[in-house]
Amino acid sequence: LLQRLAAKMESQIRALFDGVRTNKIEGLLVDCADWGINIRMSLDDNLVEVDLIKNWDGFEVIILEEDNRQTVQIDELQELLQVMQLA
Repeated sequence: LLQRLAAKMESQIRALFDGVRTNKIEGLLVDCADWGINIRMSLDDNLVEVDLIKNWDGFEVIILEEDNRQTVQIDELQELLQVMQLA
């Protein structure tokens, strides 16, 4: 059950990023773990790492880009693109 849920989440995340047309996304890696989801990619030639941690309100999103760290709360996965300013 847990593996199917992780595969579904990975599929949803990949579909979100596949729909982005304004930015250059390469090397998308989605890794599901017991603590949450780790996403790594090259975005416009910059390495970006995103951690998604499921909580009661949706997801805590931690974006690590070079020396910057940003933490945001989202309700649904679709909001991830807005947080990353890709929508």
